[in-house]
Amino acid sequence: MKRMGMWILLMTKRLMKKPSFIIILVLLPVILVMYRFIITEDDGTIRACVYVPEGSEAFTEKLADNLADAEFSARFYLVDSEDDLYSDVIAGRAEVGYILPKDLKERFLTKNWDSAVRMVVSDTSQMAPFVNEFVTVVIYTDMMEEYIADYLVNRSGLELRDEEIRPIIRENLAKQAQKGTLFDIAYRDYYKNEEVSREEVMAENYLMKPIRGTVALFVLLAGLAGLVFWFQDNAEGRFKVMSHEKRPVINYGSLLLPTALSAIVGMVCILIAGLCENIFLELLTMLLYVIFVTGVCEIIRVIVPSVNAVCAAIPILAIASYLCCPILIDLKKVLPVVSYLRKILPPDYYLETFNGTALWVLAVATAVVTLVSVGLEKVQNR
Repeated sequence: MKRMGMWILLMTKRLMKKPSFIIILVLLPVILVMYRFIITEDDGTIRACVYVPEGSEAFTEKLADNLADAEFSARFYLVDSEDDLYSDVIAGRAEVGYILPKDLKERFLTKNWDSAVRMVVSDTSQMAPFVNEFVTVVIYTDMMEEYIADYLVNRSGLELRDEEIRPIIRENLAKQAQKGTLFDIAYRDYYKNEEVSREEVMAENYLMKPIRGTVALFVLLAGLAGLVFWFQDNAEGRFKVMSHEKRPVINYGSLLLPTALSAIVGMVCILIAGLCENIFLELLTMLLYVIFVTGVCEIIRVIVPSVNAVCAAIPILAIASYLCCPILIDLKKVLPVVSYLRKILPPDYYLETFNGTALWVLAVATAVVTLVSVGLEKVQNR
């Protein structure tokens, strides 16, 4: 036992001297810090800019102010010139920009509304149609007062004065406005298949959820890195000093050690990100996942012939895990075949435990993988 403890200590020191493994351990906290900075700078709100030319009529200026004050999923702000508007859209500071005409009210009253409002949008914008719908609603809502007043004063034949009916029109329009806009954007957590509030979407805890998937992916990469190190050590004959009976334990420990070290760093990142709601569940799930990843690496070690093949498989597994597993998005809603591909990828079992799947699924998968790895090890040693 003393000799085994000394071996673990030496292997840990050797791992910490490997630049590639240090990069893996350091990269995750760096990503966490960068991601925290990004979501602090950007709260996820869609931004749209509005330009009002100098000398515009009061209605146009009022419309711009109403857009800026509106409570919507997009945040509108005013710019000083067309050049500023184009710059913000090109630089990505705004999803879309709107150039209002000086005589917008006159255009609508004379039905000359074609191309009345110019829109500037980038080719990659996906939210512009939603913002356009909202701008259209605000424009026509503001124009209602003008249309109604114009009709009652000039076309109805009633002897009404504009200053008398304006307060009545505004009061009734305000009552209608209290019922809400014509549409809204609903936020849905596709992992849990339930709607969430806008406040939850914008909360840091919600926006930090991709960190958990990143942790799962990095634990897998650390296990695969340990597999590469095992091939290197085996080629150098470092395991020959160990007895044949202890060789399976040494092999498994060589893969378990880097996986466990990366899991410790991953748990620290999860705690810092504020994702931990139940520490016991977090620790148990991570423990099962570490054993699961180690078992998978052990299976690969037995069936894969060389370190070159392992190195070639690492980027394939990493990319497949990133695309197929719900790390950033859940593609199975769009590509159902993804739900079958992800069943051979370790991160999926870890992530699904927090997305509604029972913990026993991960436990059973871990037991199966461990039994298979032990069986293959025995067959190899015969």
